[in-house]
Amino acid sequence: MRIRNQGPRQRRGATPVWLICVLLAAGASWLITNLNRSAEAAGYTILDPSRVSLELDWGTSGLPPEWSKIVAFRLSRLGDVSTLDAELVQTVQEELRNLPFVREVGEARVAWPDGLDVQVRMREPVACVCLGEDYLPVSSDGVVLPGHRFTPPDFGRGLLPVIGPLDRAFLDVRAGDVLQESRHLDALSVALSMRVHLSQRQLNLIGPVVIDANEAARAAVDEPGIRLRLEEGRTVFFGRAPRAGAPGELPEELKWSNLMQAMATLEGGAEWSDWDLLDIRWDTPTLRPRIGYQ
Repeated sequence: MRIRNQGPRQRRGATPVWLICVLLAAGASWLITNLNRSAEAAGYTILDPSRVSLELDWGTSGLPPEWSKIVAFRLSRLGDVSTLDAELVQTVQEELRNLPFVREVGEARVAWPDGLDVQVRMREPVACVCLGEDYLPVSSDGVVLPGHRFTPPDFGRGLLPVIGPLDRAFLDVRAGDVLQESRHLDALSVALSMRVHLSQRQLNLIGPVVIDANEAARAAVDEPGIRLRLEEGRTVFFGRAPRAGAPGELPEELKWSNLMQAMATLEGGAEWSDWDLLDIRWDTPTLRPRIGYQ
């Protein structure tokens, strides 16, 4: 005869373990459901979408005012959003994702009592385009951003260079459009290089600048390629676009160093002189004094 292990014998009248587990699960479900109902009745699960918290990841303390208004307007159209409705929370994320100044939208987290924290990566303005009498910022990936200004804007890290030439090519541009022409993308690559190699103080020292990349593709010894148009009629020969990665081109950091040395001559001192043309394409830059100054 084979004897099988029956385990410990259950005492008469004892509650089965499986029944206890079922009762505990039912109790937990009832508790969670009633807590949710109580929170919803008290208004704690209802979010005001216009109070979504967004933080910039490129240095300034908050959204530009125009961007804040756009976010508030777009989200206010959704009405009240319940944290218990995952689809509505996803709708908030999708609304943010469709804004031209938003690069990426991550997770959303409820911020009690009536807010929502959303992980968002913003597009950083690095240049601007002229629409005729005003300017719009442009991001590092060539997206035109909201925020009209009557002068080249400064978003906290120095004046933004203007993507030129000023030939009225952007009269019909709107926020959300993307730069397409090669000459404009070449100019944008110069703006990005400025952002990397120059400080805020240096950018402000240079002042407003128009990046004319019309001849970037034809750059050679006898063709200066990209031209930087500075204040008071000064012109800087830059050469090829940084994005071209042309062999033999002087490193970008040396070009900007050459420019800053020339800008220093304008600040005064015993050797002060003005100039109207600077060629920074070579190891030794060439500077042409302005007529009347030696």
